[in-house]
Amino acid sequence: MEMDEPTWYEIRVKSQLDESLSSAFSGMQMRYETPGETILFGSLTDQAALHGVLMRIRDLGLPLIAVEQRPVTGDQQTVSNNQ
Repeated sequence: MEMDEPTWYEIRVKSQLDESLSSAFSGMQMRYETPGETILFGSLTDQAALHGVLMRIRDLGLPLIAVEQRPVTGDQQTVSNNQ
């Protein structure tokens, strides 16, 4: 994976976030799989963007559960390009 290519991330936090907060997380999308948890997912341009999202999570006092880097698939590129 090239360092300058966008990378797909899934970030799980211990809180049921309101959809209106998605703009605070670099436009990442949200989904809910487990009650009381939110998964932020989407493409980030670089490590600085990832750290920015993680700092917002910290600043909001949200408990971080997991950060996972995922291979980018064709479907994810389409979601990313439509943001």
